[in-house]
Amino acid sequence: MHLHSLMRVSCRVFRPAPHPVAALGRATAIYSYSLHLHIFLSYIPFHFRSLFLSIMTYSVIIIGAGMAGIKTAVDLYQAGELNTVVLEARDRLGGRLLSRKSTLNPNVSYDFGASWFHDALDNPLLEKAKRLRNIDYFWDDGKALYVGQHCRSVDTAVFDKVLAEFATYCRLVYERDARKSDMSIADLFEEYVARHGSNCTPDQIKYARQALRMWTELWDGLSWTDSSAKFASIADGHLGRNAFVKNGFYSVYQNELDELPRWYQEKNIRLGTQVAAIDYSDPSRVTVTTSAGEKLSADYVVVTVPLSLLSLSDPVDECYVSWNPPLPRKFTDLWPSCQFSSLGKVVLEFDQCFWPEDTHRFYVFGSDDRPTGAPKPWSYPSIFVNYYAMSGTPTLVALTQDPLSSDIENMSEDQIWALFEPAVRQIATKPVVKPFQILHTPWNKDKFARGSYIGCRVNADLSHVCNTLAGGLTDRVRFAGAETMDDSSNGCAHGAWFSGAREAQHILRHMKKRSKL
Repeated sequence: MHLHSLMRVSCRVFRPAPHPVAALGRATAIYSYSLHLHIFLSYIPFHFRSLFLSIMTYSVIIIGAGMAGIKTAVDLYQAGELNTVVLEARDRLGGRLLSRKSTLNPNVSYDFGASWFHDALDNPLLEKAKRLRNIDYFWDDGKALYVGQHCRSVDTAVFDKVLAEFATYCRLVYERDARKSDMSIADLFEEYVARHGSNCTPDQIKYARQALRMWTELWDGLSWTDSSAKFASIADGHLGRNAFVKNGFYSVYQNELDELPRWYQEKNIRLGTQVAAIDYSDPSRVTVTTSAGEKLSADYVVVTVPLSLLSLSDPVDECYVSWNPPLPRKFTDLWPSCQFSSLGKVVLEFDQCFWPEDTHRFYVFGSDDRPTGAPKPWSYPSIFVNYYAMSGTPTLVALTQDPLSSDIENMSEDQIWALFEPAVRQIATKPVVKPFQILHTPWNKDKFARGSYIGCRVNADLSHVCNTLAGGLTDRVRFAGAETMDDSSNGCAHGAWFSGAREAQHILRHMKKRSKL
């Protein structure tokens, strides 16, 4: 190890924590220089910018200011690593966490990203919310109603035993024959019916099929004809109950952000800074180049870019990230398995409640098992979340899946209402009125998201994807994000939190190890 590298690492690890005023002064100076440089460069043709650039150096560069990125920054800061920077391509914080206030109730927000505290037995975000008492949440696992196109109330006793047996069948066939080809959940269910359907009534098969499709599509966000039977979890593998956040999940994110001092938030989190290239050819430093041509260097880089962008292969794409040297095959071979699904939400705001006020959720079965063409009423299953039961707000929020979520982003409010009105009428107990406002998720058209989160498709072993990414590219180039967690937190906000904590600890351990060389 070079002497100057040893001195740099040793001084960083063992120096006493700097005085906050001194730290603020240094951070302000760095930010001021960087800001003026960015403004100056904007007036210079791109191909001449490198002549004016000097490289800003940090201990850690964190790419992305979502939950994973902020948690990484928090843990490093609390360990004494102040010379870190968070680069965020968007003009706002939070990544795929996005909340919007209710029109009628200022204490309620609608979330277009995460909405629930999942895994209530092992969720640090929920534990912090309990401790701080600043998050309003609701256990929405009470009364529920199942409806279909031709039935206003489907008894769960008709299908729940068959669903449970199918989950067992799914596990058994792959345990007994490891070489059995993967297939979609839809196709495996038909195989189950062909072999064991004689044990069931026609109604049991009908409603078990519809319930299975609903649960599959509205968890993974993609069609059950695309969902893997071999690798997807059919049974409930989560650690406890789910609590619905009423005042917006961004407030949960804010709790994490508040762990960083104000000076850090203002000076060391840079919005509108898109990363275009990562150079890890130097074994002792990593260089990051922004889309504006600015270069930054660090001992470590933590990449929390969504896999939908990280897996882009077209250099012409404005969100493509180039690597030097190119990523090894063990990573590029993962990319076909990293397609994002499209779990969407449609917010229907009404002036009054005309459905059962105390029912927490309405489960809407789709009539068409394999829809094609333009979406029609009853073509797709949905789940309506009842905000009136939670907060007295006359709003229904419908969960949607791919490809419906994508289609809805191109529809007018009238078209969206025409799609959902028949299902809303099926749960109504009073005359139905048209919603005064309809909102929906933007993720498919969002160039920095391009979907909601990774879906478990046929032949996609997501455990392999998660474990490869969690292992990092090198000790200096790391990956974080909810899709890097190979457990029940995968795809969840607390999974992103866990991944950020994991990478911060890796860096701190590596720093300590190198300081002893």
